[in-house]
Amino acid sequence: MDYGVRALFDLAGHGGSGPVLSREIAQRQGIPEPYLHQLLGALNRGGLVRSTRGPQGGHRLTQSPDRITLHDIWLILEGRDRRAPDDLPPRQDVISDVWSSVQGDFEAQLRSVSLQTLLERSGTSPADYSI
Repeated sequence: MDYGVRALFDLAGHGGSGPVLSREIAQRQGIPEPYLHQLLGALNRGGLVRSTRGPQGGHRLTQSPDRITLHDIWLILEGRDRRAPDDLPPRQDVISDVWSSVQGDFEAQLRSVSLQTLLERSGTSPADYSI
């Protein structure tokens, strides 16, 4: 997930003037380019990135940075599996309850941080997003 957040953070900071090339993101963020292509493909399928091929191609965010949270990114790249078997013994059910609570806290924290928040914390001006 770290590389995915870094890629979107880069797009948030550099994508306002037009599409950003994968190799530029890879260089600035230290992400192996083949892996970045996989991440951007998943983020494109998940609706956070628009990718265009060709000489004027590249990648852009589909929404402004204040509307994309770490939770959105996490759901696309990591998914969520909260399903627990219904037939757990009572002791394991208690453990499941604790993990459920931890999962809820984790997701709440991810929802509270947007790409805009990261840009502000880094002192980076966001790209102008008129979407």
